[in-house]
Amino acid sequence: MQILKNSLFYLLLLISPSLLAQEEIDDATSINGLQLASTLESLKSELQLITGKESIYQNNQWLAESVKRNLDAGIQEGIYQGFPLRIVNGQEAHDLRLTYLSGSLYKCRWTFNKRDIPNMESGVNDFITYFTKKFGSPTESYSNETIIWEGNVNRLTINYYDGTIQIEWRNEGSESKAKQLIQG
Repeated sequence: MQILKNSLFYLLLLISPSLLAQEEIDDATSINGLQLASTLESLKSELQLITGKESIYQNNQWLAESVKRNLDAGIQEGIYQGFPLRIVNGQEAHDLRLTYLSGSLYKCRWTFNKRDIPNMESGVNDFITYFTKKFGSPTESYSNETIIWEGNVNRLTINYYDGTIQIEWRNEGSESKAKQLIQG
């Protein structure tokens, strides 16, 4: 009986670290149900696609040209109009932008302001704690204003500036390819 208890104890010691292990940023398949590399078609009915015909773009030639350049390169941005995917760590973002390259999601950006999170400093610290528990310690940090978890494939960034928190999750390979495409 004692041998069985000892064996069970050592087995639990071997297994428990893997149960408590954090997920690697490159192994993350989803943040709040959003999956990088999912298709534009999967959420198209819940997106307001940016076309460049919106008044903000018509009133600013540089912005209109930027959107046209992106669309010509196969980069499509949309504003998520649904509800559940805007929630991160129990906080609802007022804005969620999804960016697709050739119809494949490669970047998600949640934006929170004081209406979403009245105590912004506490809010950013909560996000840092949440993602640290999920992915381990950040790879880079610049005070509490920019915190980065960078892998070989994916990158998660929290930016806190001017009363706004932005969380961006992206695939680095697609980001690099998108930049190359729009630069010609």
